[in-house]
Amino acid sequence: MKHFIPSARKMIVGVVAVGALSVGAAGMAGAASPSPSTPASATASARLARFNCANATKVLGKIQKGQADIAAGLPKLTAAQAKAAAAGHTKLADRLEKRITRFESPTFSSRLAKVASAIEAKCDVPAPAAS
Repeated sequence: MKHFIPSARKMIVGVVAVGALSVGAAGMAGAASPSPSTPASATASARLARFNCANATKVLGKIQKGQADIAAGLPKLTAAQAKAAAAGHTKLADRLEKRITRFESPTFSSRLAKVASAIEAKCDVPAPAAS
């Protein structure tokens, strides 16, 4: 029993090393071959082509709920960021500032609006009424 643990440890280290080397070799092989790049708009339109319109109202409701949660949470995040900065917690304040910036960015909100309008147009379903 005394020699079992070191043997097991050697075996585990060996398995991890083999796995790391195989992933590294696959990574190099993948990097060597050029992959065809698809534009983001082509990918988004491909996803929308496969979108099931039976889920349209549920997805639109989730998008609206997400937008409402962001709008309700921004003042709380701003207050937490100011409190963290005042207390000298700079790392936390920086993380909160990044999150606030991302949620306030026009690209973030325009992306949600773009998806919602595309779903409405494809499925001919109006957005659910806000409750």
